[in-house]
Amino acid sequence: MPVRKRRRWPINEVLMTSSESHPIVMWELTRACDMHCRNCSIGATGTPGANELTTYEVYKTIDQIDVLAPREFIITGGDPLAREDIAQIINYARRRGLDPALVVSPTHQLTADAITRLERNGLTRIIFNIDGSSPAIHEGVKGTTGTFGITLHAMRWAEQAGLSIEVNTLITRHNAGDLRAIADLIRPMGIKRWNLYFLVPITASNQSAMITASEAESLFGTFDEIQRNETFALRVVEAPHYRRYLLQRNLQTRIDNATVGSWEDFRGYETDDDHPQRDLVASAIDNARGFVFISHAGDVRASEFLLASAGNLRYRPLSQIYRGSDLLVALRDPANLTGRCGRCEFRHICGGSRARAWVTEGNIFADDPLCDYEPGVAMPLQAAAHGHAEASS
Repeated sequence: MPVRKRRRWPINEVLMTSSESHPIVMWELTRACDMHCRNCSIGATGTPGANELTTYEVYKTIDQIDVLAPREFIITGGDPLAREDIAQIINYARRRGLDPALVVSPTHQLTADAITRLERNGLTRIIFNIDGSSPAIHEGVKGTTGTFGITLHAMRWAEQAGLSIEVNTLITRHNAGDLRAIADLIRPMGIKRWNLYFLVPITASNQSAMITASEAESLFGTFDEIQRNETFALRVVEAPHYRRYLLQRNLQTRIDNATVGSWEDFRGYETDDDHPQRDLVASAIDNARGFVFISHAGDVRASEFLLASAGNLRYRPLSQIYRGSDLLVALRDPANLTGRCGRCEFRHICGGSRARAWVTEGNIFADDPLCDYEPGVAMPLQAAAHGHAEASS
């Protein structure tokens, strides 16, 4: 029987140890879920996968996650509540000193009693999905009926249980114009963070739902307007060129005000909530190197939307995969980027969505089609916009 050769990824030896010391760890605990969401990225099924980690393997995985000392630990699915041992898992993670957040799905498993049981076992943070300000918009994005009301009820239960609440929103063509209304909806709920996901069209059926690059750029300005009026933080996911936008915007502000000092207007955009005034450039570099995703079967990936596996923790320690996998090391090296991303002066703090490049271009190092920026001399946003206007006239 011929031996299958392992795929080799380009590596810059200088960056072999340039991973973030305390990464964000996201763990897809199960693919089991009663829902059939239109834009589901994992191919959820009604029953657990045959190769899903057992309870014992889950405990060993938590031990390995603890070794990484993650600055943030998120458990997702599928529907994590579909696992009968979910309360034990939360309890064990807490006893190991971890503080997992749980992403829940609006299935029949999501009840007030379930939330109370999780809180009693140590859960402190829970994450809900809201994709629209009304049932029609939310359920239009989800492709499932009845989920809007269930989610709002569950958020009230979580608030009564004393849990910190976050909201995930998947941005598509169907709800891009509804973000201000969603902000109005979630404002009274006292959420801690709003996580804005830009669609990665993993399946051909949802490619038409992806917004254009120019629309994404316009939404960045909308995020600014929303953030100025809110107390909760914003996190932008799968649109790393938002960092480039923030740098350009800040440059314009400094020119307008002719001041020199700390970048106070970045408060609230930082993903490290304990250090809101960290320099944006350093934070962006950390985040580009500081995320790891674990599948229900133990496969380790660079993103929940990038299906290429860097290894499996059943056969190799998670810390070794995270710090030394050929794939992950290659993704941390901006010298491997091609096209506009490879020429871009912001490549060291952005790098583009490698998942979106993979699914749209078939090349993990290609351009991110959601970015509208043309590489050149870094300039403020107004100057950049003026330059584009002249070029198109």
